[in-house]
Amino acid sequence: MRWSAGAAAIMGGLLVGGTAAAFTVFSTTGSYMGAGSFYGPGRLPDSVLFDVTIRNVAFTSATTFVTPFFNNGGKEPNVPGEVATSATPDGYFSDGKTPINENAEVGPFDLNGTKVLVGIGGSGGHRGEQIAVLLDRHTMIMTMDIVFDMGIGAAGVVAAPFYGTTGEATLPPSIQTQLGIEGGSDRAGSLKSGDKIRGRLGDYNGDGMLDGAVVVTGNMPLTSVFMPGAPYGLIRYFDTDMPYGGEVIGKLPGSAEQRQESADRADHAFPAAQDGLVRQATDGGGT
Repeated sequence: MRWSAGAAAIMGGLLVGGTAAAFTVFSTTGSYMGAGSFYGPGRLPDSVLFDVTIRNVAFTSATTFVTPFFNNGGKEPNVPGEVATSATPDGYFSDGKTPINENAEVGPFDLNGTKVLVGIGGSGGHRGEQIAVLLDRHTMIMTMDIVFDMGIGAAGVVAAPFYGTTGEATLPPSIQTQLGIEGGSDRAGSLKSGDKIRGRLGDYNGDGMLDGAVVVTGNMPLTSVFMPGAPYGLIRYFDTDMPYGGEVIGKLPGSAEQRQESADRADHAFPAAQDGLVRQATDGGGT
């Protein structure tokens, strides 16, 4: 497998002393640039994004890293957003059947005065994993099945595909406008359809660790009880404890299915260190 120089620089330095190491992503009010902003959906005003700490992130290939799915029901750790919106956290959204990836410690989202539970859902095509792919030194895409939960049961649980980039994203028109029907809102807070927002990837605070910003635009599903069809956007700033340079990286074992089976049997989150999960990067090549 060939490595680009940029990918090797970004992905290197994750291990110290030959021990496999996952890394952590921080996006909170206390991190560099804060957590970020959420626009809309539709006519709703801009909001400060909820805090997120994503743990146990590691590489599955030279250019792909994953937050594996982990859910242990009502046992601790419970994600902060679920604790804030439920008297009896059980590891599921309020439909009672969609599990939360508890490796992503997501805080509650105060959206227009209402506390909303947001998280990575475990029932979609990604099998509960968050997947990121490095395209080059400054461009990364990130995908997952994101879920917004209004706390009223199945009718208020809205799942949507999440496609984020450190490049550029354009706010779309409402689905209604795209279909040529009336009633759509072609804006998201202070943004209007056609506006562009841009992310970034590098070491912008100069601490030797990877940081950046992911931008996302999209539409609420027409089936949503909340702002159906309306566009939304966000910019999510993040820091990591992943050195921006170095020679070795950690690698998660197996396929998504195997990782999910392993997580289902685990009493704790996916292990940050495990024998045999070391990949050495040497002069642009790997095994």
